[in-house]
Parts: sequence; structure tokens; C-alpha cells
Amino acid sequence: MRKLTKEDILKGKNRREVLHIEEYDADVVIRPLTDGELTEILSAMGNVRIKEDGSLDMSEVDLAKNIQALRLAASMGLVEPKLTVEELSEMMFGVPEFIGAKV
Repeated sequence: MRKLTKEDILKGKNRREVLHIEEYDADVVIRPLTDGELTEILSAMGNVRIKEDGSLDMSEVDLAKNIQALRLAASMGLVEPKLTVEELSEMMFGVPEFIGAKV
């Protein structure tokens, strides 16, 4: 079995994926988030309980904070086009959140 290298770890965020956006009949390019970015996004959501199985308990999540967190994820994970959170809020309803969930 080979050992995990620093290079292996750091190249993870360099992976790219094409995501089709039905509402625009066009594609965007996304990348995975780093652990640090995900931590920033989760902290934007506020207090979120963790279930016994280790998943997040979304039943008590503030909807406005959740939407903002998804927009932040989309902004961080979008490679092409690169958009700010403010620019994402100008997109068709639900698209930024869809991108954020896929990131």
C-alpha cells in the first residue's frame, strides 16, 4: 500500500468538474472545498447539532444562514465563472444554492 503524500493532499482542491445549470442551459466549472473553507462555511451557519451517526441535524438550521452558507460555498467552489457572493445573489432563484450543494 502506498503512503499518502503532501502532494496528494494538496492537489485535491485542483480537481475540476463540469456542472450543468439547467436554468441557464449552460455549464460551470467547480472544484471541491478545502477543509478550511468548509469550516468557514459551517461557522457561517451558526450552531448546528450533530446527529449520533455523525451527520448534521438540519432540522433546526436557520434558513437564511443556510442560504448564505450555500452561496458562500458556491462562491468558493466556482472556478469558471468566478463570482462573488453578491454576484451569485443576482442569479435565478435556487441556482446559487444548487451550485453550493454540489460543491
